[in-house]
Amino acid sequence: MGIYLDNNATTHLDERVRACIAETMARPVANASSAHSAGDRTRRLVEQAREQVAQLIGGLPERIFFNSGCTEGNNQVLMSAIRGHEPARIVTTAVEHSSVLKTCEHLESLGHTVVYLPVDGGGCIDLSDLSRALQLPVDLVSVQWTNNETGVIMPIEEIGALCRQANVRFHTDAAQAVGKLSMRVSDLPIDFLTLSGHKLHAPPGIGAVYCAEQVRLTPLLHGGPQEEERRPGTENILGIVGLGAAAAIRINDLHDYIQHAAQLRDEFEAAVLARIPGTSVNGDRNHRVCNSTNLRFAGTNGEALVAQLDLHDIFCSQSSACTNSRPEPSYVLRAMGLNEEEAYDSVRFSFSAMNTRAEVSETINILDKCCSKLRAFNGTTLEPMEVAHA
Repeated sequence: MGIYLDNNATTHLDERVRACIAETMARPVANASSAHSAGDRTRRLVEQAREQVAQLIGGLPERIFFNSGCTEGNNQVLMSAIRGHEPARIVTTAVEHSSVLKTCEHLESLGHTVVYLPVDGGGCIDLSDLSRALQLPVDLVSVQWTNNETGVIMPIEEIGALCRQANVRFHTDAAQAVGKLSMRVSDLPIDFLTLSGHKLHAPPGIGAVYCAEQVRLTPLLHGGPQEEERRPGTENILGIVGLGAAAAIRINDLHDYIQHAAQLRDEFEAAVLARIPGTSVNGDRNHRVCNSTNLRFAGTNGEALVAQLDLHDIFCSQSSACTNSRPEPSYVLRAMGLNEEEAYDSVRFSFSAMNTRAEVSETINILDKCCSKLRAFNGTTLEPMEVAHA
């Protein structure tokens, strides 16, 4: 499938995960809620996966509830926060994933208040802004662990500590952090954590929410008793098995994965900055997840550059897959202070365990040619730029 460098959007299914799902499909699968031995065997598959996911994030299995992914989980956590609070007050950031921001917009339309914390040029919030926001009553703080466009890591432990001091629930969207950072959520001041399997080589359509013992998660749906009534409906057994398998693999290779992805990203980034004039990095380079880089190619339309790379079977993106189809500059980069042109000139590259150094080398060569071609067409001449936020 060419060279796939859009792993923050989704990852390819790991062959070992595929084999585990296929093995499950080869045997009769009963309804996990059925009160017979076949149902019991299926329940054991679900509980095994729950233990595997819990081990990956460092939490208790009984606090993990399966769902369809982070979009559902984020909606559920935010909607839970307003139950019994009329009106509610939510604090989040201007650079959250659209599943948080769109839900917040919906809550505002219902009369609730949402405070959007700004970020600095590196893509991080100022903790003093959060402290000020917490001086008034707040029902939930929701801050992503790692940004999906820049890879910038938020100071989650410090944010959670401020929330604890204010007796406020704290949620983190960890879609881009789980499987990329070593974590032990049970030791952190986090009340809710959401994750998606397709970000770590599990199938799409499966995810989970971690809910601390002392907090209640209100269901979005109503029906059966599945997932302790947090998420009723017959379980996605194959997806759950796949997520569990992917979690088990990442538990064993997390250190190697981090080293591998960081090496590819750093080699790619350094070569691009050295070879292609007018290139800079968006976001804080010292506080990023291992696999992500967001690069600005001054004077080069990012949409055209992504299209040119696509013609060479190299796949990347300008922003989140959930907003990428809209011809608008990245709201994340705009919130970081880039103007429209600078945001349009930017492209995200994200690496996985499946990428190779040979792919990095080939991508650099083709990227150099594509930039030269587009700039020649535009009549753009550039000198080397300083690297932003180095």
